[in-house]
Amino acid sequence: MSTLAELSLPRAVLVADTDGADAGLAAAALVATLAHAGTTVGSLRVDAGGEPVVRQAVTAVGADHDVLVIGAAAGLLVPLDARGGTLADVGTALRYKGVSTGAVLATTGGPAAPNVLALSAEALSRRELPVIGVIVVRARHADGEATSPARLAAAAGAPLLAVLSGDLADADPSSLGSQAALGFSTDSWETMTP
Repeated sequence: MSTLAELSLPRAVLVADTDGADAGLAAAALVATLAHAGTTVGSLRVDAGGEPVVRQAVTAVGADHDVLVIGAAAGLLVPLDARGGTLADVGTALRYKGVSTGAVLATTGGPAAPNVLALSAEALSRRELPVIGVIVVRARHADGEATSPARLAAAAGAPLLAVLSGDLADADPSSLGSQAALGFSTDSWETMTP
């Protein structure tokens, strides 16, 4: 297990949903936590429709920040524009342009999570994009069996970065950084395990 401070983050970080997790919350918490720690961070949310997602990302990565967090409401291979561009395509294009790029996988931690994380990690590996880590976003009213955070990290072949409560979606934007930072602390994982 690793803390966010121990990682050497690439210039662009893709945040992808793997199993219905709130990837938007995972991305917002990552952005807020990095900003709270003093990193100059940019944020881009790519959604279906509009300008091609690769063009959006290439434009946004050129802005003045240390790290650009790129999130989408969909998984890695879900088409997001009329050309069929995916979040994985964004990562491949940025890497091709010489921008260091990696991915954070967001998961609910449910029973199917290890399989979906392993498949997502494999899809990223085929594109030569590293998995930086896993963020578990607990559902507000989780039913069913949860998978241990250590097993989730092993399935993705990457460190567990955070265990976040779905209740953070209701957090005031000005306090999100300090509240989200707790989820990125290994001291809180035992009490926040899905």
